[in-house]
Amino acid sequence: MVQVKRKQRSLAAAAGLLAFSVIVSACSSSEKPADSGSNASASPGASTAATPKVPPKINILMSHTNQPYMMQIDAKNDPYIKELSKLSGYDLSFEVMAALPDYNKQLTVRFASGDLPDLIRTDSIDSPAHAGAVDKNVFLDLGPLIDKYGPNLKKKIPEEAWKSPKVTKNGKIYAIPAMFENASSRVVYIRQDWLDKLKLPVPKTLDEYLTYFEEVKKQDLNGNGDVTDESGLLVRENLSYSDLFFKSFGVFPSSWTYTNSQLIPDMINPKMKDAIKFWKMLYDKEYINANLFTNKGADWAKGIYAGQAGVYLADLNSYPKPGQFVNEPDARVTMIEAPTGPNGDKGLISQTDGIYFTWVIPAKTKNPEEIIKFLDWVWSDDKADQFFAYGIEGYNYTLENGKVKYDPANPKNADKSQAQVHRISLNPRGTSEFSDKVLAIMPEADRTRYLQGREVALKNSYKPHNLNMPALQALSGTPELIPGTAAGSLFLDMFAKVITGREPLDQAFDAFVADWKKRGGDAAIKEATDWYKAYNNIK
Repeated sequence: MVQVKRKQRSLAAAAGLLAFSVIVSACSSSEKPADSGSNASASPGASTAATPKVPPKINILMSHTNQPYMMQIDAKNDPYIKELSKLSGYDLSFEVMAALPDYNKQLTVRFASGDLPDLIRTDSIDSPAHAGAVDKNVFLDLGPLIDKYGPNLKKKIPEEAWKSPKVTKNGKIYAIPAMFENASSRVVYIRQDWLDKLKLPVPKTLDEYLTYFEEVKKQDLNGNGDVTDESGLLVRENLSYSDLFFKSFGVFPSSWTYTNSQLIPDMINPKMKDAIKFWKMLYDKEYINANLFTNKGADWAKGIYAGQAGVYLADLNSYPKPGQFVNEPDARVTMIEAPTGPNGDKGLISQTDGIYFTWVIPAKTKNPEEIIKFLDWVWSDDKADQFFAYGIEGYNYTLENGKVKYDPANPKNADKSQAQVHRISLNPRGTSEFSDKVLAIMPEADRTRYLQGREVALKNSYKPHNLNMPALQALSGTPELIPGTAAGSLFLDMFAKVITGREPLDQAFDAFVADWKKRGGDAAIKEATDWYKAYNNIK
């Protein structure tokens, strides 16, 4: 009897010990940090009754970039944010602020206050919105984290982007670049219906462009009864989306070229005189609009679709929609290459690093490895590809026999340009407007046109010697000296005076070069040359 009682007590003790061990095991499991592999499956043999993991939380700060849907988004209840959270396995919280330039102003306030989220969208690690942040150790050095937790980031993002001063400083990576799908996307759009009416071929040389421009000037090609409102090339203020013909003379206002052991800005190259002379001829012959220096972007776009442009510059994604040309139902355009110049020079616009914007992680972020893992998922997972291409299944698209059925006219895709929300606005890797998955559902004619245009854009681009050159300290605080056609620049001021006939070319150009060099240009050339030689291992 005693033995039976002892046996019963032993069994009870064993049962109690087993129950205690199960409780301890469960508590221990629930207190472990969640496995950051967002879609990682349970280990073999793991109990299906395990306590659900709490999704790691990531707070993200970004701009609405004037996208209609994003400007009115309810970020706490938005279906796109919820879907991205579900697919990724992360609890994503987006704080959406204004567009540029107000966004940078708001960023400045946030950085000054120290009230920073886990992940921040910014144009560059050295943006004026957070000047000196890298040197003040405000941003994390991401290199070791990427090596350990983000193997797909290095595989998917081009090497050129990692070398950009927007991303890297002193050999350390401080940002994750978000990329454009096409580093080169600018093309020349020409009115093909006008060419057909004039029985002219697509122009390839400067002379052929001029022949076309002369006919555009003489004839009422838009049919509105006014022969004076058409321009061969419609130009926008600051030559934005209008800088055609420069590279036909071997130079470009914002580019630098290594020559005679120095990196020199093209804008002071004597070849620039030939380009300016050609532009003055265009102005004098009324082949370009007289208000080129004051023509605002909105008015420029309105003029294009009102039939005032024989030629204009735009990106691939700006191909006009049916009926977009007012009162010209038969309007058609073709995407063509920039003209070849007298010495065989050709090109439209310089290549870029392909970076749309960058993501930075503040040094105070508690679990930065989770953010790197999230971005790695963004760049590598098929579910991410599907979301950034099509949106939410059953909302933006459906699946029938495994095939995507996507209607771009569906209000859930078209209203407030909602397709841009998942393809661009909430897309941490940049843009997916023309990803392989999106191209796969395009009508064949649209897909063919886009692919042909992409080839044209590549041929229109060139690689400048100053690609990836950081901002020059010699020009710090003097934006008017920075090469290019930005408002207030010395070059644009000289260019405008010559084009409009207020000053003669040789006198104005020589005075501009001397003034630019004296005010900091010589120091800038030395600094740029030192960078170029070090960057390219030139002794």
